[in-house]
This record gives sequence, C-alpha cells and structure tokens, in this order.
Amino acid sequence: MPSTTFRPAVTTPDPPAERAEGPRARRRRRLTRRWLAAGLVAAAGGIAVSTLAPPAPTTVTALVAARDLPVGALLGPSDVRSVQRSADTLPGGLLTPSAATGAVLASAVRTGEVLTDTRTAQASLLVAQPAGTLAVTVDVGDPALLAGLGPGVHVDVLARTEDPVTGAATGAERIASDVVVLRVPTASTGDGLLGGSSTGMPGTGSSVLVAVEAATATRLTAAAGRTVVAVRGT
Repeated sequence: MPSTTFRPAVTTPDPPAERAEGPRARRRRRLTRRWLAAGLVAAAGGIAVSTLAPPAPTTVTALVAARDLPVGALLGPSDVRSVQRSADTLPGGLLTPSAATGAVLASAVRTGEVLTDTRTAQASLLVAQPAGTLAVTVDVGDPALLAGLGPGVHVDVLARTEDPVTGAATGAERIASDVVVLRVPTASTGDGLLGGSSTGMPGTGSSVLVAVEAATATRLTAAAGRTVVAVRGT
C-alpha cells in the first residue's frame, strides 16, 4: 500500500488594512474625521452662543403723537398712533387708547413722542357737550345738598336778589335752568374741584361744576356768592 505524505495547507495572511486601503483612501478618511471634528466644534459653539445670548426684548404697544400738538389740544383718534417699543425703554403711566381719546394735553408734544398720563390733564369735562359749552363753578348754597349731587345730575341755579341800597334780600331769580353737574368736591379731602386747593372759590367745599352756554356763564359769574342750587326731579 503506497504511503501518503501529509502536507499542511499554507494560509497567506491578509495584507494590512492601511495597505489595502491605499493612500487615497487614507486621505479621504483623515478629511472625513477633520470635517466631523469641525462640525462638532461648530455645533458646540452655536449651543454656547444661544445659551449665553440674552433673550429677545419684550415689546409692548405704546401710543405716540401722530403730529406736533400744542398744549390744551383735545386728543382724538387721528392725533395718536400705536407703535411697538421695547418695554425696557418705555416710562410708566402709558396712555391707553380709551384714556387718550378726549384727554387734554397739559404740555406740547412732538411727533413720535410717547404719551403718558403726565403729558395730559384729566379727560375733558365737556366731552359730548354742545360746542361752545363752558364749565362754571357754582355755590350750592346748602352743603347738605351735596349728598344728592353727582356728575350727570340736572339742576336749576337760583340767585338771591338784594336791595341795591340796603343789601337786604328781596327774593330770588332763576338764572340757569336744567343744567348738568360735571363734578362735585370729594368728601374725603375737601379739595378743590380740579384737585387743588379750593381757596378763593365761593362757598369753599360746597361748590359744583356745571356745564352752561356762554350767556348763562356770564350770569352765574355775576351772581357769585348769591347762588342756590335746586335739584330737578327726574
């Protein structure tokens, strides 16, 4: 029987990976790593910037003058416009659209100037009154009547007549009929009708402001100190 010679199989080792890839493949791999590293750095930088950057400022709506306006101007819708401003740059006391309409400017303003409560006087007492109406202070006569008076109440104004020689009372005459009360003094402070001291007003602490036409205003002024207010029934 012939003899068999055993020969072990020879295995050829694989070439190294870098040798198999070749120089061009190695360059592509290095470039890819560099681009990935650069992308990670950029992403980290963006996150850091977004974290450190301050938030966008909060904006609010403010009313500004639509044109140059003089002191005493009665504000209307065409005199103001709305703008968006950063809340950090605006003062307090901003006027709202409802408060601005009918308000009277206490000082002149320029176009684009922000309107606040300090720029305006109180809303006009004569809004919705007929053109030419005047606001006049009238002594009530009896302070007890003040409890029944308030804005919107209609009253008659009587004036005491006197003897021109002796000054004695001779009667009374009606010098204003069915006039509306605009304002009464505040019971808590006793201040004047417009918020200041009532010194110099007839019947300090018992006077009211009424709306009348020019001729009646003249008669009421002439009768200062002699008037009596009578409340009209509804």
